[in-house]
Amino acid sequence: MPMKIFPQMAPFRSAPFRMLFFGQASSFLGSWVHNVGQGWLVYQMTGSPFWLGLFACAGSLPLLLFSLPAGAMADRFARRRIVILAQIAALLLASTLGLLAFLHLLSLPTLGLLVFALGLAGSFELPARQALFLDVAPEEEIRAAVAWNSVLFNGARLIGPAVAAFVIPSLGVAACFWTNALSYLVSLGCLLRVSSPMRRPSERPLLHSLREGVRYIAARKPLLGQASLIGLVTVFGWSYTVLLPFFAESILHSGPKGLGILISASGAGSLLGSLAATSLVRTLPLPRLVFGGLGLFLLSAACFSLSRSFLFSTALLGLAGLGLVVFLSAGNAFLQEHAVRELRGRVVGIATFLFQGLFPIGSLFAALVSRFWGAPATILLGTGLCAFGTVGIAVWSFRRCDGSRATGTPRQDRKKRLPTCQPDGNTKE
Repeated sequence: MPMKIFPQMAPFRSAPFRMLFFGQASSFLGSWVHNVGQGWLVYQMTGSPFWLGLFACAGSLPLLLFSLPAGAMADRFARRRIVILAQIAALLLASTLGLLAFLHLLSLPTLGLLVFALGLAGSFELPARQALFLDVAPEEEIRAAVAWNSVLFNGARLIGPAVAAFVIPSLGVAACFWTNALSYLVSLGCLLRVSSPMRRPSERPLLHSLREGVRYIAARKPLLGQASLIGLVTVFGWSYTVLLPFFAESILHSGPKGLGILISASGAGSLLGSLAATSLVRTLPLPRLVFGGLGLFLLSAACFSLSRSFLFSTALLGLAGLGLVVFLSAGNAFLQEHAVRELRGRVVGIATFLFQGLFPIGSLFAALVSRFWGAPATILLGTGLCAFGTVGIAVWSFRRCDGSRATGTPRQDRKKRLPTCQPDGNTKE
């Protein structure tokens, strides 16, 4: 039977899903153009990989601080309203950043404040938007909806940096921020045409709702193991991306166009990985995809740190992107598919916290290590720590509480609930 490359089209039978998909495509594209412009601006202002890591930390710190309560809020209040308010705030901030950059009025403290504020808006928008994206999809098509969300994100990751590579030399870095502001306008127009399911606000305190989501994952050993892997990779593996402006300018000598090509190559690999994963998650055990994708990512990233050839480095980043997305697609499909609708916002919030909320710690790790040992050694150290940690987590987590193997195959995943680990070591369905 031939492998299907694209996800199933069934979610697009829902008109709200189609509208939200188009708006999210615009928002993702603008965000990637913005991110490349921001990284290039910081490096031009400082010339230091340390500052690249520090500003990446500032932008993602709100996710560390607020993604968990934001996920709980997405289960308590109207998700569509949260997304609209957060995107209006991001539109205004991106417009302000573009204006200040155009007038050459940006200082490092001002830039840092705006970057933090944009991250704050994103920390509340992301869990609500992802949960809303699944709300408007048919319940039986959740896995296909998750796959299309991955395709959407990684398609923007391919196209956005390429757009930025053209915009920065021809129109200036301020145009990157205005492009992002325009993308929010399009996204808001789509959101205003989407109706989301009515939600009854929970009477439970916010902290209780948050603890409930954490306990839900913590009590299910396979879910806890997968969550731990995502956190490990975020801190020590994925943080290499903040150093790419330094590699493009100082090691590969390719300038802003080279930076755009490098990030686009990673996006191309990620897009290919997301397309492949949509078929593979239906035919292969999810743990096999998790560890296979993670192994490819770590090996490619380690080789990239040693490369001095622009073409070879571009190819390696493509492979790294492919491996990382196969790992994340399989892991996120496993987490979200087993979350009940009432807890989905909190599970998405926890996944967001682990994949993006821990990113400031990874950025700080990259900043500090690169300051003393250099950027290439930083990536080598991070991938090595990921490899050792993965072995430990694999031995501990991907077995059932009673000692039997958890296969995690898609057919089995759909037909049974994960066991809950009890204090006495027994399992409870």
